[in-house]
Amino acid sequence: MAYRILLFDVDDTLLDFDANETESFRSMMEEMGELWTQEIYDTYKELNRKLWRTIERGEISVEEGVNRRFSDLMAHYGKEVDGRLWEQAYRRYLNQGLQEIPQVHQVLGKLKKDGYELYVITNGVEETQTSRMARSGLDKYFRQLFISGKIGAGKPSREFFDHVKSHVERFEAREALVIGDSLTSDIKGGIDAGIDTCWFCRNKGEEERETELTDKGIRPSYMIEELTELLGILQAKAVKGACREGL
Repeated sequence: MAYRILLFDVDDTLLDFDANETESFRSMMEEMGELWTQEIYDTYKELNRKLWRTIERGEISVEEGVNRRFSDLMAHYGKEVDGRLWEQAYRRYLNQGLQEIPQVHQVLGKLKKDGYELYVITNGVEETQTSRMARSGLDKYFRQLFISGKIGAGKPSREFFDHVKSHVERFEAREALVIGDSLTSDIKGGIDAGIDTCWFCRNKGEEERETELTDKGIRPSYMIEELTELLGILQAKAVKGACREGL
C-alpha cells in the first residue's frame, strides 16, 4: 500500500537548525556581554544535547530544559546567571532563523500537489516553531503542526504519537511515514508507534551512519542524504502498491 500521510520533523529536516543555532548563540552571548568562543559553544552543544535526551526520556519538561540550559552552562564557568532571561534572549534570535534545507520548497510543493497529506511533528517551543515555519513560508504545505511544547509530550514518547494518530483524520499506520534526522527521537518514535521511518542523514558519511545505527540499535525503513531522494522512495512505494492491487 502506498503512503498517504507524511510526518516531517522540522529542525535539520526542513530548516537548517545547526546554522540557526550557531548564529543565535553568538548573538545572545554578545547581548549578554559575554565573550563567544568555540570552546564555550561546544560545551553548550554537549550540555544541550544531554538535556534534550533527558526531555526525550520524559524526565523533565521542554520548558524546564530550555530555561536551565544557560544557567547550567555558565555555572560550568563559575558564573551565576538568570537562565530564563538568557533563554528569552536566545529565543528572540532563534525565532528569526530562516535557514532552509536545500530544495525543501520544491519537494514539499510537489508532495502537496501529488496529494500527500503533510504534517509536522517536532520537539520544541510552540512560539519558536510556529514562527519559523510561518516566516519561512513552509507552513502553507502542512495541514497541522504537532509541537511537543503544545501537546505536553515529545518524541519519541508513545503519548506524542498517540496524540498525532488521534488528530489525523483516517490515520492508518501502514499509510504513514515519519521523516526526520534524529534516530533517538524521530526514528525510534516512529518505530515504536508502528510507523515506517525515513532517516534524513544529511552530511554523514557511510561509516559514520553505520556506527550511529549500530551504537543506537535503531534501523529505519529508509535512509536519504538529500530531501529529493524522498520523492523516489514514495514513487517506488506507490508503484509497488499499485502492482499488488493489480492496477
